[in-house]
Amino acid sequence: MNFILFLILIVSFNVAVSQDDCLASTTCSLTGPVIRFPFRLKNQPENCGYPGFELSCTEKNETMLELPNSVSVMVRTITYESHQISLQDPENCLPRQLQNLSLSSSPFNFSLSYSWESLYNYTFFNCSSQKKEMYYVHHIPCLSLPGYPVYAVMPEAGFRDVDLSSCQKMYNISGVPYQVSEISKVFSLNWSSEICRNCEESMKCRMKSNSNEPETECIGEPATVSGAARKLGIAGPIFSFFLLLVALSVF
Repeated sequence: MNFILFLILIVSFNVAVSQDDCLASTTCSLTGPVIRFPFRLKNQPENCGYPGFELSCTEKNETMLELPNSVSVMVRTITYESHQISLQDPENCLPRQLQNLSLSSSPFNFSLSYSWESLYNYTFFNCSSQKKEMYYVHHIPCLSLPGYPVYAVMPEAGFRDVDLSSCQKMYNISGVPYQVSEISKVFSLNWSSEICRNCEESMKCRMKSNSNEPETECIGEPATVSGAARKLGIAGPIFSFFLLLVALSVF
């Protein structure tokens, strides 16, 4: 019986430490975005973040997010209240990575500025002559070379709109915002508010323990690195450790 109590206290001590560590926010740099649930850094325990929200810090202290499949983008801002993350391609040329991007297997969607906006499909062409830009045809400067411009063409474009006889098809992409020529700069993604439901009022959210499916729960007051969360992170383990000492004294 005493041995079982000892094991229970050991487990509770470890759980208290790991959960309390998850409550404090962190950053990659002093000017970088605040990182807290549903996001986590790679060096934090998995229960500190929701699946698909893993971030990392570069040697230059930049905050990075990796999207499927192997699309790496730099995080500029994270707005937790509106569930929006602002991103930028490290080389300012996201169209180069778009052929690998698959948001359908991630928790994110493209953020659209207006309710009437939609997502579109494009075919990229490498051409040996310049084409007239129009609604269906977008020049992609970051992929172009002198004398060989690259264009993103919507399927709706006909032969009367653009002559592609001097062009070679590169790849297709689907489900991207209309401003594909501008997406090389900054773009935004949203995540579902269902992940933390109404937790933004208390500013704390974490994964439920002992759950077979990814589930979250709301707790406490706003978490900070040096505020109440840190006090909680210290008090919880100390109390568990005190109980552990009591249990050991019984043996």
